[in-house]
Amino acid sequence: MKRKLANAFAILALGLTLSCGLGRAVFEPNGKEIKSPETQQPLFEDQTPDIVAHAQRLIEKNEREGAVFDQKWYGFRRFGDYQELFLAAERVLFYGGLEADVHTHIRGQYRFVTPLAENRDPGEVRLFLGRLDGDKWDCIVIGQNGREVALKTVIRLLYMAKFADDEAKRTHRLRSRRFKNWLKVYMSPVAPRTEYLAFFKKHGIRNPDVVMIGFMGDASLVLAEMGFPRPETFSDESLRALWYPNVNGKKMLLISINGNRIFSSRSRDLMEAIYDSAPDSRPLVTFFGSAGAIDAPDLVGNIVAPTRLMNADPREGDLVHLVRNRAVDLVRLKSTHASVESVVVETTEWVKHIKKQRVNTVDQELYHIIDAIHGSRRGAETDIYAAVLVTDNVAADVSDNDVTLEAAEETIADTTKLRQNFLLTVFKRQGILQDSEVVPSREHPSTGTLDG
Repeated sequence: MKRKLANAFAILALGLTLSCGLGRAVFEPNGKEIKSPETQQPLFEDQTPDIVAHAQRLIEKNEREGAVFDQKWYGFRRFGDYQELFLAAERVLFYGGLEADVHTHIRGQYRFVTPLAENRDPGEVRLFLGRLDGDKWDCIVIGQNGREVALKTVIRLLYMAKFADDEAKRTHRLRSRRFKNWLKVYMSPVAPRTEYLAFFKKHGIRNPDVVMIGFMGDASLVLAEMGFPRPETFSDESLRALWYPNVNGKKMLLISINGNRIFSSRSRDLMEAIYDSAPDSRPLVTFFGSAGAIDAPDLVGNIVAPTRLMNADPREGDLVHLVRNRAVDLVRLKSTHASVESVVVETTEWVKHIKKQRVNTVDQELYHIIDAIHGSRRGAETDIYAAVLVTDNVAADVSDNDVTLEAAEETIADTTKLRQNFLLTVFKRQGILQDSEVVPSREHPSTGTLDG
């Protein structure tokens, strides 16, 4: 961590040096000055009071009702290497929107803007330093335009300040105690649906017959094994996608969940944009994501098929969708599935409450996708294949921490063959692969051969 922090200060020093005599210019990460029109600059709405207060309520609820994951790990996962810079900054600003729009919006506010990390996946939050007069700076966090993305980021920032090391707390005693006072949250009014439609138009994606969301890499490997040509690969901060113009006569679109690009309610906008881009086709929809289990450690490492979906925020009521899920008979385990806005919601008391409603698994995306399908006039024509890989457990007993959020990535790594067997079965059922193309089912070392 010290090495990365030293590098960060080196970047800051470079920015301070280069800024001398430059005036108030703003630069992209590649060093090119942004020259955007002065008119019609995108506006960002200040949502600080609402988002920060909501994040604080969730953190307090989590601490009061029992934390179910390593809070320190969660807070430092994104920002721990730069805690000194964040605590010493004049302000920490989160912008939810496209990076070019953010740079245009802040044009003229800083002498120089430089990234804290090179080669950052555009789907993740990106960190910048904005150079001010008098050897001062703002820390700028750019992420996707979505309420839940902003909320999750603010929670991480608040945890980062809370769990800062002793030296940082001594140096920045007031900041570490009242870090929220230096936080600002600005959100773009441009709907994610607009981003997605622009992405589809730019890359010529139109009228897909099959859309798969999640575990995109698994699907592409399965198709490669069957001998299909390599797909067209497209990736930016809005979406990461693979486009197959012809898989046994079908146009197939694979979309990744990673990097917050379609996190939570952004996935609703995605489904609406897919319908808009498919006026002449009736796309089959496959959702294959990851989920936590609600106090059901026996589900971890298994693929389950949701039969009922609900919004698990008690303040908004338990809006339920019964799912016409074509994947139900493809796996041996069924679930009732809930969608939440943040993992911090998942306290031990919350688990006890949600278990009474017979919920088995939980994530952030699937409910919103199904809600968009049900809310569309085209929903009745859409065949849905929905499944989730259970990667961690949320225990009702605060002392039961055998399976944690931090271990989810290990579970994913251990279930590659299981996931690919499932996709082979789904693609066969959907007619993407013919019987003669499907290789024999491969056995997974811990869970056995996938049923179906």
